[in-house]
Amino acid sequence: MKDHLIHGLVNELRGEHDAHVAFDEAAAEVLGINLTDLRCLGILEREGTMAASELARESGLTTGSVTTLIDRLERAGYVCRVRDKTDRRRVFVELTDDAREAIGAVWGPLGADGFEVARRYSKGELKLIVKYLNESRELLTLHRQRVNGMPKRTEG
Repeated sequence: MKDHLIHGLVNELRGEHDAHVAFDEAAAEVLGINLTDLRCLGILEREGTMAASELARESGLTTGSVTTLIDRLERAGYVCRVRDKTDRRRVFVELTDDAREAIGAVWGPLGADGFEVARRYSKGELKLIVKYLNESRELLTLHRQRVNGMPKRTEG
């Protein structure tokens, strides 16, 4: 019986993931950016202003890739580079007001509806959901590192 519930949970998580990816693809198209750029916009929205090296570490991209990504997002009007007030050599990346407006237009209604869904659960249920999602994210991070270390297939 428990295994049946676990399989049901896994199927629901996979379906939720697919719906999430489809939503992100639609959002990226509306914003005129690719999915990697969208993910980095999300990191900046969640974490706030950060150095390019921090964005690279958080996103799992190389610093060279992040520099190119920042250039694209800057041209699109979604981020700007800001010099550190105490160390002018250091540069940070932050979202623009246009980015915040676009993010609000795309995710605001979803967030409001999601908040209403979450309000249906008890505090204990919400704590359990948060615990599960945290453990799941940790597993995904661990296994992403494992998969990144696997040999890459080449076309052949």
